[in-house]
Amino acid sequence: MKKYLILFICLFCLTGCDKKGTINCTLSSKDVITGYELQSNYKINYKGKYVLNVETEEIVTSDSEDVLDYFENQVNTSYNALNEAYGGYNINVTREDNKLSSKVIIDYSKMNIEQYVTDSPTLKEYTENNKMLKDGVVALYESLGATCDNK
Repeated sequence: MKKYLILFICLFCLTGCDKKGTINCTLSSKDVITGYELQSNYKINYKGKYVLNVETEEIVTSDSEDVLDYFENQVNTSYNALNEAYGGYNINVTREDNKLSSKVIIDYSKMNIEQYVTDSPTLKEYTENNKMLKDGVVALYESLGATCDNK
């Protein structure tokens, strides 16, 4: 009986301790002076306390081509620079009518976390064993003003 109890506890820890899940974060803003709305959705996929990847979708809506040009340039420049420096970014930017949509997957298993933290030392508290911590990534998005569920 004792042997079965120990086996059950071990199986429970193996399956429950590294629980997979998703946390959804959203951020919306509107700039009436410049004339745009921004809707950001962040899907944080994790296993246990570590983030596997983050799927982002950012949609900028504006009647101004100049505003959309600006955001398109910023998105492409920023994400491509991060991908070149650290890897792990899959970037897809599309533009239709008065909307710019960027879909980016940040795969932390393909990212050079050690170099990322070396270049941005404040991120050290959000990592452990060269992995991004779930609570740290959620805190980063919340510090930008995002609202996250399923914490």
